[in-house]
Amino acid sequence: MKTLVLYVLLATLGAAFGQSQMEMNAEAAAEFEKADRRLNAVYAKVQKQLDVQGRAKLRIAQRAWVEFRDAEAELHADTEARGGSMAPLILFGTMTRLTEARTKQLEEFLQPGEDH
Repeated sequence: MKTLVLYVLLATLGAAFGQSQMEMNAEAAAEFEKADRRLNAVYAKVQKQLDVQGRAKLRIAQRAWVEFRDAEAELHADTEARGGSMAPLILFGTMTRLTEARTKQLEEFLQPGEDH
């Protein structure tokens, strides 16, 4: 419910500044793409530090996490705005939030001094 209130507030603010729902959805998608690129960069750095077995385990964990992220985001979008124009905003917003959290988790694997 908190998420829905936040997105309604964001939509209201966006409309107040002349943004259409389509523009806000596109902006949310762009923010997700940015977060996803950062996640992929950190993931690649972590992979380089692991041996063969570690890389295989990371790959399994990451694939499972991506499935979770996508399903969780779809759940939020469906329960908070099923079929509505705000659904993409909620979907991409949730995906961004979860991706940023995962990036921080993966950064914990980096060696001290490694550029994050």
